[in-house]
Amino acid sequence: MSEKEISDKILEKALQPAEYEIDGERVKNRSVTELIALEEHLAKKRASRNPLAALRTFRISTQGPER
Repeated sequence: MSEKEISDKILEKALQPAEYEIDGERVKNRSVTELIALEEHLAKKRASRNPLAALRTFRISTQGPER
């Protein structure tokens, strides 16, 4: 699932009631905090697949205060 799909699912679940009953079947949804924690976990898992993705290049300026 892409990040957009996961965010859409969280939004969809947030708009639904926490618990409801249809034709005698009781359905209980996960809380929004659990879904957000799951999203964060999946993002960390994706980031850990490529450890070099955390490295960023930057430029060091060795010039003095006058440019």
